[in-house]
Amino acid sequence: MDELTLLQVSHRYDVDVATLHQLVGRRLLPAPRWSGGRLGWRAEDVKAPLRELGLTRR
Repeated sequence: MDELTLLQVSHRYDVDVATLHQLVGRRLLPAPRWSGGRLGWRAEDVKAPLRELGLTRR
């Protein structure tokens, strides 16, 4: 699976980091987890929620 850091998600889906933090806080995105010494998500864990919220074109 594709593991993405906070900044990679921000760049890939054109969503600013502050918005990602707010979405996690509101439980609209799953909490990121530590993997290989980095904090992030699996790509499929964020793609669908961001699309449902209208925050991505992909």
